[in-house]
This record gives sequence, C-alpha cells and structure tokens, in this order.
Amino acid sequence: MPTVRTTIQPHVDLEVDEAEYLDLKRQGILVEDQPVPAAAPAKTNTAAKGKES
Repeated sequence: MPTVRTTIQPHVDLEVDEAEYLDLKRQGILVEDQPVPAAAPAKTNTAAKGKES
C-alpha cells in the first residue's frame, strides 16, 4: 500500500490502496515529494556591468 500526503492535510501520512492512489492523483490533490534542488548559481546582470565601465 502506498503512503501518500494530500494537499488537504499535508502533515498526515495516509496509507491508500492502488485505486485510491490513482483517484487522488487524478484529482491532483497529492503532495508530490520533490528532492531539494541544488543551490543555483547567483544570477548576474550583465547589462548593469556594462554601464559601470
């Protein structure tokens, strides 16, 4: 049985069967666990750099 979290109660883990899982996914109310992204490099503004010269 998959363990899921919903947008309705994201702090509660629920055990659901495959049919319930597919239904919740179809409705778009599952909280999708996503890995923490790596830190993005700082953006630089090249237009501002050109004006400083």
